[in-house]
Amino acid sequence: MADTGSIRAAARRVGLTQPGLSKSLRALEEELGVTLVNRTSSGVSLTPFGLATLKRGRGISQELDRLRSEVHQMRGRLDGQISVAVSPSPALLLMPKVLARFHQAYPSVQVHVCEAVYPDTLRLLREGLVDMALGAHPPPTEVKQREFMVQPLYANRLVVCARAGHPLSACTTLAELLHSPWVLHGPEDGPGSMFAPTFRAGGLEPPRAWTVSHSLVTTLGLIENTDSLSLLPQRLVEHASLKGRLTVLPLTDLEALAEVVLVVRAAQTATPMARKLMDMLRRTPA
Repeated sequence: MADTGSIRAAARRVGLTQPGLSKSLRALEEELGVTLVNRTSSGVSLTPFGLATLKRGRGISQELDRLRSEVHQMRGRLDGQISVAVSPSPALLLMPKVLARFHQAYPSVQVHVCEAVYPDTLRLLREGLVDMALGAHPPPTEVKQREFMVQPLYANRLVVCARAGHPLSACTTLAELLHSPWVLHGPEDGPGSMFAPTFRAGGLEPPRAWTVSHSLVTTLGLIENTDSLSLLPQRLVEHASLKGRLTVLPLTDLEALAEVVLVVRAAQTATPMARKLMDMLRRTPA
């Protein structure tokens, strides 16, 4: 219903009759003592109680799928599904190599990959929607509670990049770039969190980014087609797919590293095949 906007369409999607789904919904509302769905002549929408139930329900559904996969795998069937949230850097540098090897070893296991960055990755893990996440190291406050287990995979030097032929492409200090238009890649509490400390480490007040982009495609498009600058992982910028499209500025006062990590929920037991994939991720150089 959250996706379809009507009980009839939702019933068709899950293979039930409309009266059957309506009866189950009313029974759940009576059990919880709240209204889950707003019913109007134009359709249905979820109440705040309904949204909370949806969030929990999706996690429960994923856990049931994991249970089925785990039982099958324990009985020797090398199949099932694995869900991974991955940020742009490991998506280009690590995942292609790992997934090619994994598929060769376990061709009947289907891997679902979604692009996401912190803090969305932790939300997906909390709700049980993904088995693991690859990306920037979460803030210490997030992992201090032992809700998540974090394992470093590789480090990536940060660089300032611009379009080919940019008028400032020969600059060697951050101070020369303060008045340039900046694109902040990723939210300030996620991948973009390195932006301000990078300037402050050199005694500079960080400039205000004119665009905050949560999409690598958008970030690259803005850099290539405007005079915007951005702080990005060096190995991502130097990847074969981006060579010749971007210029790395030869800054002498930029010393910043971004650590890429594997994150899982401490309380969630991975299926045997998920553990195999995690092991490959740990052992494969980016």
